[in-house]
Amino acid sequence: MKKYIGLEDMSHVNCSSVLRVIQAHGEISRKQISEITGLSWGGMTKIVNKLFEKEYITEEKSEAPGGTGRTPGMLSIRKDRHLVAGVDINRIGLSAYVTDLSGSIKRQYSEENLFEGKEELLDNILRFFQNIFRDFDGHEIEAAGIAMQGGIHGENGVSVSFPGCEDWKDVPIIDMLREQFHTELYLEHDPDCMLCSELVSTGGDHVILFRIDQSIGMAVSLDGTILRGNGILEVAHTIVVPDGKPCRCGLSGCLEAYIEPCMQGGQINSKAVEEMIYPLAVTIHNMACVFHADTVILAGNLMKYASLFEKELLRELRKMQDGEKIQVRFRNDAKSAVSGAALIAARHAIDSIRL
Repeated sequence: MKKYIGLEDMSHVNCSSVLRVIQAHGEISRKQISEITGLSWGGMTKIVNKLFEKEYITEEKSEAPGGTGRTPGMLSIRKDRHLVAGVDINRIGLSAYVTDLSGSIKRQYSEENLFEGKEELLDNILRFFQNIFRDFDGHEIEAAGIAMQGGIHGENGVSVSFPGCEDWKDVPIIDMLREQFHTELYLEHDPDCMLCSELVSTGGDHVILFRIDQSIGMAVSLDGTILRGNGILEVAHTIVVPDGKPCRCGLSGCLEAYIEPCMQGGQINSKAVEEMIYPLAVTIHNMACVFHADTVILAGNLMKYASLFEKELLRELRKMQDGEKIQVRFRNDAKSAVSGAALIAARHAIDSIRL
């Protein structure tokens, strides 16, 4: 492990820092970059020139009032270079965005994910990636973030399990995709990607997000930082109703036993939704207490039908809360996992800049 940072390392860090500032602000002047980063004018200018040379940024100038010359140029991310992809792999379907480093979408992809076992699921994923990379020549896509349901080992690039696919065990999905498509890939738990997208758009301090489809996933942000750790936030098989409904895992009263029946074959089961309300309220309340959350976001396909349970769920939560109320947001945005995965890929692409 390095015990020091050399001048070359510091140059790479500064290049990434400057590009992140430009990315975050959309349009920004050189003076503002220098003020925000603390870099000297000369150091900042050198980095900006490198970013121009490698086609990361562009500059827009306009005439000053009164025809006295040009105003200082505003710098922004180039929208025709250095692309990334965000891909959402879930039980219901596959979807993807290809974006530039500012998040502007260049192309969208979506298809069903029908499978009976591991090999069919793998074929679906590989074919989906082939469709994306076929549309972009060479190394236009520099990084891809993958939001994936089920258990994952993100650092190892291993998909541990996948809902509805019993023979999917410890699949080295990142190595398999990297070998074929020769780009940098990053595996993320799908609720983490959704929460990343939410934090960029609305911010927040102590936030919990639940993705609810035919199962449930959870992500947590404390002071704006998403908690990471393989398997530490799995709530699907926590027991919320002792001696309750039998679950496919062999236990009784698991949260998933109440979530899974709500949507079957694309149809909503109103009776199952009614039975889900109390167990879900218990889970929200307990997790909010554990993490001192002030905001809980409910996302995923079940939110298309939030009108069936929103009022009753909030009523149950009010019964459980003592004092300060938790803010609960219902998000019917099927693409937030995709956009979050693309954001994560863009961050990795920026952090890996070597100029």
